[in-house]
Amino acid sequence: MASATMAYGERRFRASYGVRIFIVLGAVAFIVLLWAGRQNPDPATDRILMYISLVLLVAAAASWIALSKSALIINDSGVRRESPFGQKEMTWSEIAETRYRVVPINMYAHLGLIGVLLAASSKSGGAQLALELISHERKRLKVTSNFRNGDEAIGLILARIIPPMVQNVKARLQRGETVQFGGLGLSATSVMWKDTSIPISEITKAEIVRSNLQIKRNGKWMSAVSVRSDKVPDVLVFLECLESLGPQVKSAGMNPLARVRM
Repeated sequence: MASATMAYGERRFRASYGVRIFIVLGAVAFIVLLWAGRQNPDPATDRILMYISLVLLVAAAASWIALSKSALIINDSGVRRESPFGQKEMTWSEIAETRYRVVPINMYAHLGLIGVLLAASSKSGGAQLALELISHERKRLKVTSNFRNGDEAIGLILARIIPPMVQNVKARLQRGETVQFGGLGLSATSVMWKDTSIPISEITKAEIVRSNLQIKRNGKWMSAVSVRSDKVPDVLVFLECLESLGPQVKSAGMNPLARVRM
C-alpha cells in the first residue's frame, strides 16, 4: 500500500467501542441466564456452569483485544482491513462493483441497552451503513459503520470510486446502450424493471428508503420499484446517472446518507 505522503495521507479507522461492548454484554447476559436457569444448587452442575462462564468471559476478553487491534486503512493506493488474523486489501483499480445497504437504527430497538450502544457507535444520525467492495476476481472487502468514523470512511471511498464508474456508465448511455444494474436496466430514456419500462420523464423521486431503493412514478401512489439496495449492484452509480438524465430527480452528491430516508 502507499505511504503516508499520498492524497489521503493514510487514514486509519479503528473498530468502534459499541461492537466490543455489545460482545461483552452479550456474554455477561448469557452467563446470567445460565445461572438463573438452574433448578437446584448442585456442586457438579455449578462446576460445569463455572467453566462455561469462564470460557465465555475469556472469549469476550479475547474478542475485545482482537477488535482493538483491528483497523480500516484508506490511502492513495486503495483500502485495507487489518486484524490479528490477517489482512485484506483491495487497490482502487481492482474494485469492479459495490453493494450498499443502510440499516435503520430503529431495527436495533428490540435489543434494549445493547441496541442503544450499537446505535451510539454510528455517527450517521439514524443508520448503520455497509459498503461492500467487490473485485474483478469476486474478492470482497466490507466497510461498515462499526468502525469509528466509519461513515466518513465510506464517504472517502465513494468519492474515489463512484465518479469514474459514473463516467463509464454515462458514456455507454450516450452510445445508446442499456446498462444493467442487476435486475434494473437504465437507458438514456427509461428505467427497466422486471417487465416494465418506466420513462425517465415520469420518474418523480428515486432514493433509498430505509434499506430499499424506491423509485416513484408520476401519478402513482405505490413505488414503481422497491428492492433492497444491496441487491442492486452499484446502486449509488445508478442513482447518480438517473439524476443526470432526469432533471426533475434531485441530485444528492456523494454523501453516503444524502439519498437515504429513514
